Amino acid sequence: MSCETRRDLLMLYVAEALDPAEREAIRAHLATGCPRCAGALAEAEATLGHLPLALDPVAPRPEARAALMRRVTAAPRTARSTAPASRSAAATWAGAWVRPALAAAAAVLVTVAALTIPGQRARQALLARLDAQDREIVRLREAVHDAAETVRVLRSPAVRIVALSGTQSQPQATARIFWDQSRRTWHFYAADLRQPGPGRTYQLWFITPAQEKISAGTFDVDPQGEAALEVAIPPGLEAVAVAAAAVTDEPAGGSPQPTGSIHLAGSVARPSS
Repeated sequence: MSCETRRDLLMLYVAEALDPAEREAIRAHLATGCPRCAGALAEAEATLGHLPLALDPVAPRPEARAALMRRVTAAPRTARSTAPASRSAAATWAGAWVRPALAAAAAVLVTVAALTIPGQRARQALLARLDAQDREIVRLREAVHDAAETVRVLRSPAVRIVALSGTQSQPQATARIFWDQSRRTWHFYAADLRQPGPGRTYQLWFITPAQEKISAGTFDVDPQGEAALEVAIPPGLEAVAVAAAAVTDEPAGGSPQPTGSIHLAGSVARPSS
């Protein structure tokens, strides 16, 4: 049970409205000296202690007033005896309605707390479920968009496919680049890649015929060794100027130029004239 949950129960604990097991659990936790719950307990005690001040004045019943007047009339008419009798009668009269009123008010407060706290918990649980559903809807929409984009790329006659093979460091790895020439984008998909290691990431490179290396972005792989990356071809880098593509492992965040081992590589065929 968390301190937040115990906070909801402390008002019922102070009013002695918990069942024995819950009350014993709260008492045992308070005995540990938890400062958060100790503060919440003091707040609950103060709230319950000030409850009488929140009560509206209640007029006595007519028969109670008549009974009081009969007792006053029957008492000796001396100044010494009248005042104590009046005070005694008044105290009796006050006690006759104040204590039940306080008890009734406390019972109302406990009842309201007992009804409100579960309602608040249910509302919080519902909001949490709705938030989780919203996140799932967003994820599914993104997945549908990605799937539609993949289908569009595969069906487009303007798309070229570049195959990348694993090198000696990772011969099992493979990758494909779907080059959308009309939109000047690369859709990169890799499989069977090992995790790059602590503080490392993978980086994809454009390689020109002059062996100039231009970063196409960094990526990580999932537990199954798969990865996906979509990158835009930089302005000025014409299709015929890309001779190859490669993947290296680099420090987290990437490098301006390749520094790690080459794990995937593939040549880019010139388009037929």
